[in-house]
Amino acid sequence: MDSTDLLTCLLLFLLAVLATGLPFGIAVGLLGVMVIAAVWRPQAALLAVPATIPFAPLHAVIGGASFSVLELALVSAVGSVALREVWSCLRVRSLRHSLSRAGELVSRVAFAPLALALVVVGTASLGVVADPSHVRESLREWRWVVVEPIAYYVAALWLLQRPDGWRKLLGAWIGASVLAAMVCVTQWFSGGGLMVEGVRRLTGFYPHPNAAALALERPALLALAIGLASTGRARYVWGCSSAVIGLATALTFSRGALLALLLGTAAVLWTLHHRRWLYGLFLAGFLVAFFAVVAFPERLRAGVWADGEALRLAIWKSTLAMIGDRPLTGVGLDQFLYQYAPRYIDPAAWPERFTSHPHNLFLDAWVTFGTNGIFLLTSAVWLVVKTTRQRLVWPLDFAVGISLLGGFVHGLVDRGFFTPELSLSFWLAAVILDAPRTARSAAMETGGKPCECW
Repeated sequence: MDSTDLLTCLLLFLLAVLATGLPFGIAVGLLGVMVIAAVWRPQAALLAVPATIPFAPLHAVIGGASFSVLELALVSAVGSVALREVWSCLRVRSLRHSLSRAGELVSRVAFAPLALALVVVGTASLGVVADPSHVRESLREWRWVVVEPIAYYVAALWLLQRPDGWRKLLGAWIGASVLAAMVCVTQWFSGGGLMVEGVRRLTGFYPHPNAAALALERPALLALAIGLASTGRARYVWGCSSAVIGLATALTFSRGALLALLLGTAAVLWTLHHRRWLYGLFLAGFLVAFFAVVAFPERLRAGVWADGEALRLAIWKSTLAMIGDRPLTGVGLDQFLYQYAPRYIDPAAWPERFTSHPHNLFLDAWVTFGTNGIFLLTSAVWLVVKTTRQRLVWPLDFAVGISLLGGFVHGLVDRGFFTPELSLSFWLAAVILDAPRTARSAAMETGGKPCECW
């Protein structure tokens, strides 16, 4: 992947962002240029996709339909890889060769069975949605969190076969997250944000402070893990990147995100044997918690207790009642809101009557896909733990694992998977965890010895 790819990636990213909010004709023209550039340099198109993850809330309206910049970049990238492969089959290789390579790829990567199972379960769930009048919403979420991210996973593993390409995927994600964080922090210091519960919470271009926290916490931990596992100037570059993204995450005043950052940082320090720093981390955490209790008591209490009852617990109890009615099939993708408010809401949770998810990763998987959801989630956790144990051979596994750990911790009290950016970030992580297994040169260039992250 050369400088031409990087410049094309930047062009694709800018075209996707600029297409938002423009008149129909101009937007279509920009998207046309974007598609041509993607077909010309499919590797750059794949690199542009993680760069749009932090900007997923930005949408381009084309002919009355709304598409996020993330979806535009993803479809362009996957489409360009597919066209490239079809053209190669017609000109050089036979279909049998491509099928043979596909079979070898599936047999070597760890997350392929999970991807296939999610496609099957997600597609089957469309036939058993709790409210067929809202099947359109289910189809939209099926496209966003099942089909498109998995298509990207397949395309990236198919085309990118060298470590420099895999590293640049993460670099694009972290770099774009730094840019998004700087924009959001600048807006916050300019007086922007959401004033609620005694604090002004950072929002930026995200629909809610919690959405900003969920989008930024994973790249913050990823950059931290890469930085501490690196040496020299690289350590400071990734450390500063993590600090900028972490600051934006902290200014959302999301309690789940702050807990995720604390535990994720502790895991990094412990695993990389910086254990003396742990004392300073926990002291800082204690002081911050004490200051928050004194300065922002309303924010700490909000969303936790209402009318003497635990608010989150009330939502979870309602979710369990919903699961009790449909334990095997669940209610379906993006069906929670349409079942919760009319039939299952607890009076204690009335302030959260418009919530569209149960605020717990396990309950979300179960209420969406039934028992199959629990199987998929536990399989994903097992695969991540299994692959990240090989971090000494391929250190990026460790950094990605820390990022997913932060998302998992936050997901215990909020969303964990069922949004386009969270789903894609998981499958991007799966690309990094599976990538060394797709090339014989994997441990590749290090002869099985520990290698630098960057």
